[in-house]
Amino acid sequence: MPRRPTLLLAKRKQLKTNFSSGNIVFANKAFHRSPDLMLSPFRRRQFTGSRSPVAMLIAAACGAVLFTLIAGALVYNTTEKLIAANQWVEHTEEVLSSLQRASLLTERVEYRARLYLLTGDEEQLNRAQTAVVLLNTTASHLRILVADNRTQDANVENLSACAATLKKIFNDYQPHSRPPEMAIQQCQQTIGFMTDEEQMLLNQRNQGSQRSSFASILTEIAFVALSLVTLLVLFGFLMRDAIQRQRSNKQTEVTNERLAQNIQALQDRAHESSLLTAARDEIQLAVDLKQVYQVSATALSRLLPGAAGCLCMINNSRQVVEVVGSWGDVAVEDFSPPEACCGLRSGQARWRLPGLSEIDCTHFIESAPACYLCQPIAAHGDTLGILFVQCENDAVIRSVQHRADGVTQLVQIIGMAVATLNLQNKLENQSIRDPLTGLFNRHFMQMSMERELARAMRRKQTLAVLMIDVDHFKRFNDAYGHLAGDAALQAIADIFKTGVRAEDIACRYGGEEFTLILPDTTADGAYARAESLRTAVEKLTVPFDSQTYSDFTISIGMAFFPTDGEACDLLLRHADLALYRSKRLGRNQISLYETTFAEQ
Repeated sequence: MPRRPTLLLAKRKQLKTNFSSGNIVFANKAFHRSPDLMLSPFRRRQFTGSRSPVAMLIAAACGAVLFTLIAGALVYNTTEKLIAANQWVEHTEEVLSSLQRASLLTERVEYRARLYLLTGDEEQLNRAQTAVVLLNTTASHLRILVADNRTQDANVENLSACAATLKKIFNDYQPHSRPPEMAIQQCQQTIGFMTDEEQMLLNQRNQGSQRSSFASILTEIAFVALSLVTLLVLFGFLMRDAIQRQRSNKQTEVTNERLAQNIQALQDRAHESSLLTAARDEIQLAVDLKQVYQVSATALSRLLPGAAGCLCMINNSRQVVEVVGSWGDVAVEDFSPPEACCGLRSGQARWRLPGLSEIDCTHFIESAPACYLCQPIAAHGDTLGILFVQCENDAVIRSVQHRADGVTQLVQIIGMAVATLNLQNKLENQSIRDPLTGLFNRHFMQMSMERELARAMRRKQTLAVLMIDVDHFKRFNDAYGHLAGDAALQAIADIFKTGVRAEDIACRYGGEEFTLILPDTTADGAYARAESLRTAVEKLTVPFDSQTYSDFTISIGMAFFPTDGEACDLLLRHADLALYRSKRLGRNQISLYETTFAEQ
């Protein structure tokens, strides 16, 4: 409280100095603009009028300083009175507390005396004597406390005499002595008188303290109110400039904030564009679907930091959706049918957010996450799969939604790349595969044979060529029809697919004739392979149209590089001659090319 006038005085002096200096600057500028100011009465009056607000401000500042000093003195005086009143209240409360303690000690003396008379326990007598000693001490303390209240002198003397009487009684107290009821009652009565007196005094002092407090509050309120009025007058002229400056600063801040947001948005767009460009370039370099999925998952993890997700593609059966690439910890695995995903059912990007959509997809390992995105991947009007993005918190959701356009563009790039590779694989299969059996066609066989011959020549390895013909296949076709014949050819082709090594080449040469190229093999190894194929065909059963067909056999002719020839056409012709020999010898057997047989 005492420091407040000093602080306000310092502020007023500072304001006075600021206004005074500002006025001088204004006067100097006016004088600089008009050198003949001293010669113009009108301008002299204008200059004098411009100084009057400053003089008023100085006068107001002096008045404010004087008022502050007077108000500070009044506040200090009322505060001193309030503190004194509070101290008297606390003093009275301390007296009441001591009286309460004396009453409790009196009751304890009576209680311990009765216990001693009933039980004869010396410990109870000792405790009663201790309580009497404490009562004497409390009476002495009360004598000091109520020294300011002359009305309590007689009561204090009575209490001290009563305490002394009890002390004398308990010094010679025996088990057959009578309880000191009269002395105890006298003590309690005296304590009651003193308590009533102090309670009345406490009420009076509380009222006085409240009046002092009220007066202090009124004084401070009046001081604050007048101070506010004075401050409003002093700062009225400055507030206009301050408000204008604040508006200008606020507009500048808003402009800077918008500029920063635009710059951040441009930076995000540039970063997103660079990520999309890099992803597109990497996807264009991919030569198979596995690389496309791997590059796409990496690009999505960079585009959507903080989120987890996976690419799920519909397989060839159109019944199962397989997870082909993922990043982060996602709760999705291969699922069936595709309709388990709401995004695939709707055909458009779908957010699952609390309050926005309460229907969950059913393709999760355990429980569905709270927030996720399912965006279909499509190309050329065909749905290929979905992009699943799992969001853990609101910040990740906002980030994914902010980059929704980039995600859509990347999904389109992925869809086009997958569709292109699928079409490329389909066209490639159509160009090198036989559509009925799925084996390589004759054109691919010729290219592969030339490549394998060149490799065998470089590595000085042996290569076997097998010409295979299904025995009596025309008779089977005439008897059971072409559809049954196609089913039989497909079953025999499946044996060739599974019965050869990964590096072996199985082709359909034409009609019911097949060609097998076995690189890097011996004559014994090639013969064992041919024998296993012949045995498998001999045991073959073909179910078709509620019937089962069997008793299929094949004839095989074999020629080897380099012993039987070093050119493709020569090896095929020699293998065909060996096949002709197998047919002449009764079919369902294997023949090797021999020169003498060829001459015959």
